[in-house]
Amino acid sequence: MSGSPQPRGGGRRPRIAAVLVVLVVLVVLVVLVILIVLLGACERPPQRFLPLGSLVTVERAAPVVLPAGAATAAAPYRVEPGLNAARVARLRLRSRGDATMATLAWKLAGDRGFPPYRTLSFPVAPDGLEHAYEIDLEREPYWTGRVEVLRIGLGVGDIGRLEVLALTAEPPSTPYRSMSLKGESHPSLPGLGRLAVELPADLPRGTVFEARLGLVPEYDKPGVKAVFRAFWEHGGRRDPWLEETVAGGAAAGWRLVRQPVPGRAGRLALEVAADRYGQPLPEGVALWGDPALLTPGRKAGKNLVVVLIDTLRADALGAYGSRDGLTPALDRFAAQGVELTEMLSPSSWTLPSVASLMTGLQPQTHGAGIRYGEFAPTGLTGGVHTLAEVLRGAGFYTLGVYHNIYVNPAFGLQQGFAEYVSQEDSAGPLIDTALARLRRYSRDRRFFLYLHLFDLHTPYQPPAQECRAVARRFAPDHPVPPVCFGDRRPELPTPPPAERRWDEALYRAELAYTDRQMGRFFAGLHGLGLDDDTVVAVLSDHGEEFWTRYEREKEWGYEANGDHGHTLYQELLHVPALLRIPGRAPALSRTIAGPVQTVDLFPTLLRLVGVAPPPSQGQDLAARLGGAPADRPLLVADVILHGQPRWSVRRGPWKLIVPRQAGPPLELYDLEHDPGELRNLAAGHPDVVAGLRNLGERELAQRQKDRARYVAGQDTLGATYLEWNHITKLRALGYLK
Repeated sequence: MSGSPQPRGGGRRPRIAAVLVVLVVLVVLVVLVILIVLLGACERPPQRFLPLGSLVTVERAAPVVLPAGAATAAAPYRVEPGLNAARVARLRLRSRGDATMATLAWKLAGDRGFPPYRTLSFPVAPDGLEHAYEIDLEREPYWTGRVEVLRIGLGVGDIGRLEVLALTAEPPSTPYRSMSLKGESHPSLPGLGRLAVELPADLPRGTVFEARLGLVPEYDKPGVKAVFRAFWEHGGRRDPWLEETVAGGAAAGWRLVRQPVPGRAGRLALEVAADRYGQPLPEGVALWGDPALLTPGRKAGKNLVVVLIDTLRADALGAYGSRDGLTPALDRFAAQGVELTEMLSPSSWTLPSVASLMTGLQPQTHGAGIRYGEFAPTGLTGGVHTLAEVLRGAGFYTLGVYHNIYVNPAFGLQQGFAEYVSQEDSAGPLIDTALARLRRYSRDRRFFLYLHLFDLHTPYQPPAQECRAVARRFAPDHPVPPVCFGDRRPELPTPPPAERRWDEALYRAELAYTDRQMGRFFAGLHGLGLDDDTVVAVLSDHGEEFWTRYEREKEWGYEANGDHGHTLYQELLHVPALLRIPGRAPALSRTIAGPVQTVDLFPTLLRLVGVAPPPSQGQDLAARLGGAPADRPLLVADVILHGQPRWSVRRGPWKLIVPRQAGPPLELYDLEHDPGELRNLAAGHPDVVAGLRNLGERELAQRQKDRARYVAGQDTLGATYLEWNHITKLRALGYLK
């Protein structure tokens, strides 16, 4: 055969061209699919966490006004009100007298006398002046049923008199009742037979109903049964779609239930029927724990994490100048974010400081931490807006995991938290709990986490690893004890110098352990993919003192063996504060120089996660994140826990400490030349003393006046009452005597 030869490879070119065309088409299709997905994601509404309580209209009933009277040791005040406890949220008492402790007791139908578990004690001012007290009963587990008799008496051994000028039983202002079961608190809708909620018109498909179910402790007993039912009511129909039975006697705490919402329009009806061996129980004994709707959608914005490391001195961190090398994780975190170089706490102990963080209000305004006698101090009243409440109102799931009795619900700091978990353990287990909760929640909702760690607080008991590597390093001559343990309760005998060094070494060991666990926490956030959409703040509530001025403090009337809460010196007020803000330009300044206060974090953190802050006494520092110095010309600290009361005022380099009682001297320090506050210059600068004192007194008076602006029921103090296990804990920590 003959013919023209074919060029080599000539038959492949059409095939290559065809393959290229196919590849181009595939690439175009892939790009189109990606664009469609991205456009669809942009058009999807944001995820929402919608508490059902926000959809419930509370029918405001009139307060029940009870008669005036008086209480003495021999003759307590007594009234037969016939109250339905489920319909009464708080008692408001207006009184005066010289008694120091009031005792509230109540008796239900069928009670023989007044059971001890239906008795609450709270401190009252013995100054003969008129005062108002709010007794929050929404968190009291034994405030159930029909109250036949109400009694107000005096504390054991109190020989004073308390005039009951006015007593009112007030109905709930919200549908919620805060209830703690096995250390886990939720805002709960008490089972009132039937509760109907209109579904929002824009509810998307795929919405999920979530709730916890539980029984109040008094009725968590064998023979008790509560049946929880939910119905979808629409178009004249009533379709059952959820039924759960909780049996008493297991003491299991809350039971979590999740169920897809069956429709997009209509009404959800929640119903509860509770009985004991077939006999109906009063309403309110069974609880819907924070029922809510979770809608699908795109991520709605930044999350917020606040970690408070209790009792952490600023100068203990490498980021703040320490050369001990004990905080590598926190120092790396500081290098990634913003360091507030001079964060000052408004007090030198937990309750007033954390209340200021959570409210943006100074202690004289929010009122938490005022102490009468030796009993527990006042808590936060229900008339303030907390950080958690603001974020919950903006659609955040608000979660608290904490170890410190002063932030438990007895002091009102649970306000606004959807889940508030008490765990008396070291940093490792608390961090495990926090990360486990974030693994559960972070995928389908925006969240706020408050994590409160307690390891640096007395008693010191670091793990063996840190005891060997750290405590022995700082106290090498101390005899090796069988257990690493140090107890700093102020009422104990003052330890000799060698034991003081050992206690400080144990504190450093606890710091190293906490830092190690914080490194694990930061890694956990990273592993959950939260680095790019979560603002993280790390701070403390106060520092710790180690007998720095022991002899002088003893001479000047301080409780010189104290660890904190007894002075207003800088080692207790100057605390670390670190912020990591996703999306912030690396070229911006990494510090905010100049003095700021804890209240400033309230508006700042809200602004950083895109939530408009309500009015507060804090300064929004967001504008200063570019490096502009902070501007707080006057700084006042107050509220001593141990010893004689004092307050302090600072302007520029000058700091004045003023005793509230005659005897102790005025103290004036030049912090620029004497940062350790060792040289009292008051005698040589009377003009500076007079000027600072005048400024401080005016500021304190203004803060008291500001209660009318920021606190509903501004004339009322939160009457703190405690369970006996809490009283035991406070005594063990040296807070009660």
